Amino acid sequence: MQAVTWLESVFRVARERRQLMTLDERALKDIGVSRADAEQEWSRPFWDLPDPR
Repeated sequence: MQAVTWLESVFRVARERRQLMTLDERALKDIGVSRADAEQEWSRPFWDLPDPR
């Protein structure tokens, strides 16, 4: 079951990273993210998931 949970996380994070790249400069500024930060997040490998909060 852990593998399924990990795979779900991979797909969720990939979707979030794609959505992040669609934001314009104003929207990125609203959430406190620079274009460089967004591109760096986008370029991470799919298996490189953020640490849980």
